[in-house]
Formats: sequence, C-alpha cells, structure tokens
Amino acid sequence: MTRRWALMVASCVLATVASLMVIAVATYEGRAARDRARGPIVTEPQDAIAWWSSRFDSVGHFQHSVVLVEPLGTSAPPPPGLTRWPAPGEAMLSPELLSRGAAEGIRTRYGRFGGLIGREGLVAPSERLAYVRPPAPPNTDSWLPISGFGRPFPLVETLNQRDLPEVLLALGALTLLPALALMATASRTGNRKRGALKEAPPLAIGSAAGSLPLILTASTDLPIPATGYILNSTDIRAAWPLACATLLTSFATGLALVTLLQTKRDRAAQNDRDIGKDHEAQSDRKARGEQDSEKKRNAGRDREAEEVSAARPRPVPRWRLVACALAVATIALSQYVPSTGGLITFAVGTIGMWLLLPSLTTALIDGQRLAAHPKPLARLSTALIILLGTVTLLQIWEGHLGETARAALATERRIGDTLLVVRTAEHPNLEAFSRALPASSALAVLLTSENGEHATLIGPCGTLRTLKLPCTTTPAPVNPEDSRLQELQVWYGLRTLTSQVGRGRTEQTRNLLVVVSDTRGQYPQVARAAYATLPVLETTIPGSGWIDAATPRTRLGTWLTLFGLAGVLILLLTTWLSTPRWHLTIPLLTMTALVIATTTWHALFFIAVTKDGALPWHLPAATTAACTLLALTAGLPRKP
Repeated sequence: MTRRWALMVASCVLATVASLMVIAVATYEGRAARDRARGPIVTEPQDAIAWWSSRFDSVGHFQHSVVLVEPLGTSAPPPPGLTRWPAPGEAMLSPELLSRGAAEGIRTRYGRFGGLIGREGLVAPSERLAYVRPPAPPNTDSWLPISGFGRPFPLVETLNQRDLPEVLLALGALTLLPALALMATASRTGNRKRGALKEAPPLAIGSAAGSLPLILTASTDLPIPATGYILNSTDIRAAWPLACATLLTSFATGLALVTLLQTKRDRAAQNDRDIGKDHEAQSDRKARGEQDSEKKRNAGRDREAEEVSAARPRPVPRWRLVACALAVATIALSQYVPSTGGLITFAVGTIGMWLLLPSLTTALIDGQRLAAHPKPLARLSTALIILLGTVTLLQIWEGHLGETARAALATERRIGDTLLVVRTAEHPNLEAFSRALPASSALAVLLTSENGEHATLIGPCGTLRTLKLPCTTTPAPVNPEDSRLQELQVWYGLRTLTSQVGRGRTEQTRNLLVVVSDTRGQYPQVARAAYATLPVLETTIPGSGWIDAATPRTRLGTWLTLFGLAGVLILLLTTWLSTPRWHLTIPLLTMTALVIATTTWHALFFIAVTKDGALPWHLPAATTAACTLLALTAGLPRKP
C-alpha cells in the first residue's frame, strides 16, 4: 500500500472513531433532555392536574416502565409523546414495546390499545414504555399529584444506562488508542515527503470519509447491530457544531502526528548521514596512510561482524521468561484462593503476565524469517492479547448473573409460569379478578405475617387440592410437596406455611395473590386480568425479578464486544501496513494461535475463580477468522 493510501485509511479510521464519540455525546444529551421533559412535577393535591404513578414490568426478561396516569380535567396537557390522555382502560405503547411484546400479548395486557407514543416522549426510539389509565378512578394513596411535566424522573431506560464518561473511556481505550497507533504506522510507510502541506490532502480525504457514521445517523434513526438500540437522528443533527469541531480536531491530530514523526525520522536520518560522512573521512585518511597492515584489516572485519551481530535481536533475558512463567502460575493457582483473595491473586498474576508478555512473544515468534524483525509482531501480539483479554474478561464479568439470579433461572425452568404471584395495593377486588382469570387457573391468597416469616394460603378447596394441601377450615401446618409451593416458600423466605379453606381478607395490606395452573403459558392472560381488575403493582414468577435486574448486563457485554472487535480490526490493519516485503503467513498464524490460546486459557481461569459466567466464544472465533485471513493475505505476492 502506498503512503498516500495508508495515510488516507488511517485518517479515515481516526475520524470514524471521533465520529462515534460525537454520536455518543449527542445521544446522551438528547436522552437527558427528553427524560427531563417527560418527568412529573410533584405538587400539592389541590394544585394537581393529574395523578401519576409508575410500575415495572418485563417482556422477555427485559424490564420496562409502566406509567399509570389519571388526569383531573380535559384541559390538562398530556405527557410528551402523547397527543391526548389515554381513555379509561386504555394504554399507549412505544413502538419497540409493541413489537417486542407481541408474542406475550403486550398489545392488550394493560387494556385497550390506544395508540403509539411519539418519538419526543421516548429517550430513544428503542425504549420500551407504556402509559396506562386504569378503567376506574384509582385509590390515589400511593400516587403522586403532579402539576405538569419537566423535571428529571428516571424510568427503567434511564436507570439502566451507563454514565457517559464510562462509554467514552471504553471507546477511547478499545478504539481510539489503536486508531492512533494505526496513524503512527501509516506515517512510516512509503517514501516520506517533505512539508506538512503535501501530507494534508490524503489526510483531509480520509477525515471526510470518516464522517460517514455522522451522515448516516443524522439522516435516519439507525439501529446498532446486535444491541437492540436505535439512535435518534434528531440528536445527531443537533450536534453539528460539535461534529465539525471534532472532525477538524481529528484531521489536525493526524497531521500533527505525521509531521512530528516525519521530523523525528528526518533528524535520525541526518544524524546517520553525518556519522557516515565521518566514517568515510576516516577511511580516506587511513587509505592514504602508508601503513595498512593485516592487523587493521582483521580489525575492520571484526568490527563488521560486531555490527551485524548488533543488528540481530538480543536474546530475551532468562529472568523475564521465569517471571512471566511465575505470573502464569499465579493465575492458575488463583482458583484455589477463597473469596476476594482469589480475585486479587488473579489480578496480580494478570498484570504481571501482561507486563512481561513482550518478552515471551518475542521468544516464541522469533525465527529464521524474522531474525531481524521479531519485535513488531511481538508488540502486535501483546497488544492483541491485552485488548482481546480485557474485552473478554469484562464481558464475562458483566455477564455474571449471580447466585440468586441463577437460582431464579432454575426455578423458572422447573415451574415456568404455572404459579404466579400478583402483588396489589389495598382492597383488591378478588371476585372480579377471579372471574377474569383463564378457566385453567385457580386463585388463592397468601396472607403473610408482619415479619414475613410465616404465611397462610387461603383459597377454595379445589385450589388447595391442586397444590396437594388439606382442605380444613382452620389453619393447618403443611410441608409442601408440590414443587410450586416449595419455590414459593423459598423465594418469599417463609419459615412456616399453613393453609385453610376460605377467602382472603382483602383489607390486609400484605396480601399476595397466588394464581396456579397445571399448564404453562398463562402469564399474558393473568397479567391482562390483573391490570383490568386490580390496583396491581406487579405480576411475577417467584424470583424472576432477579433475572430481570441482571439482564441489562448482558447488553453491556454486547457493547463491549462491538468496541473490542473494532479495536482488533484496527490493530490487524496496523499489522498489514507495518509488514515489510517478507513472508509473514507462518509467523502470523503463530501469533494467532498464541493470542487465542492465551486469551481462552486466561478467561477460563477467570471463570473458575469467580465461579460464574461463560466464555463468549464468538469473540475469539471472530478474531481467529480475521487474523487467519490476514495471515493468508500476507503470503500473497506483493509489489516491491
């Protein structure tokens, strides 16, 4: 690749990374503005225009907010994104919620479908949100009186987001640093021209091409692959001053880096020429001398041999290899250190291994073909191991469900939704709820004690017999045999459980309604019945809230994968630009095997230490494919 093309590609990559950072900043600013605009302004009841309350619900274990509203007059302005208030028993849904929840009956879960929430009422086009108005005026004891909208009030989408500095740090570490390394490598390729003006055109063309992400995201709401997130194009268009300034900064950074490195290399070349002239002058004086003995000729040959030897890479000090081996052993032994000590031991071993990796990779990659140039590949393989290792470990860590969430998944596999718990506010209408339930479902009331350790399950005799409980008119202690009751007892921390035939006392504030069925798939109908007839707070499978809370971390792992793969591709492109005209297929394949083996081994030991998580195989697989393609391409004939 010529120098012109190398500079063009490197500046394009640098500008692309800069564009991504602009997109991140603009998106966060837009999200914050819309979140503030729709937040309720709490006031005194006599000054209120509406009552407002929020709930959590989920579709596919991804939580979303359900906002309950009750306007106090027809002239009150509705929330942003709505052209009118929902009618009694009506729900307005965001497009993403309507689409993703179709299989779970989300269209009618909260009542009649009244329309879609507009873009200005969503922090992102991909947000899942519902505005719901109860079918009858609610008991507003737990509701907020509001005078309008315009103050921050975080809903699920905002609660689950990471702070902007964290996003910029990840982008900078995983993509910006490799992009700067690529620019530095491109500045060393081809025949260097004098003067910054001659380097400016290819850099300017590359910077202009790097603005393509900004152009695409400003023209339409663009979904980001694999993440489920959709960017709001309005945010990007509003950030055009920041975009222009950032692209100019990217161009100036590339030009400054190229000029600085070229000046440094020119000085080094001038020094070499000066030294060469001195050597030539000395040789002329010696040649003109009258004494040119065999001893001086031998000394010259010895000096030449020393120079050739000095050009070869020095052997790696043995202590570095021993220290690297000790660091690897520390990682291997960390799984036997209990609790936090294991993580600390693993971290110490990891830092030591990464610090000493250049020595080890130099020793492994060095060979006859690379006798004069082992260090570039050693540095590259080290960078790949650290980058890929960091992303893999972060993804494993963020993918931790935790012991409680894993137990909740096991509960869901065992009983599914054959037992659901409906938590309500005061005075639930049990008769109306029971009539609205599917024919295959039965209802009971779980009346818990004040300390929450004891409970009585109250219901019709048929319901109790379904759960293998005795039909007695007085509370009878039971030792649950039905797996559904066993899970209920575990998740609600009940030390003792009794049962009796009867009806629950609906005036109790600690009522939990239990809906049981012998077949799975009842959740959509039960949730619909609850929202239609009860002041419902939530409808859940026992323990499922832990899964819902852990699920957003899996999305973060997807983001890390995207950033990490981008960084890996930039590093591989750096390798392509930095390779001289000698055969690299075997060394690159060796490097690939070393990178993948080290990363996989390291990640598996991390899983052993934390006793949770799973190796994201798609990440090393994609890296292997890219590295192998680069290795095979490097073996093709290249122009001198």
